[in-house]
Amino acid sequence: MKDIDSIEVAMSIQEVAQFFGVSVRTIRIWMGRDETFPRPFKKFGTLRFRKSEVEEYWEENPKDK
Repeated sequence: MKDIDSIEVAMSIQEVAQFFGVSVRTIRIWMGRDETFPRPFKKFGTLRFRKSEVEEYWEENPKDK
């Protein structure tokens, strides 16, 4: 059985946009232009991002975009 702390949290594209304080359109632009931006995966037919990767990206890129 998996430890509850080891379960990866998935974020929707809307949640990622809210995390960065930008629009969903901006997130889509970053996905296309920035090779280091976290890559989404599909879950139940919708794009999801690993929260740990989003937070790591923020820590490594603390800049106003």
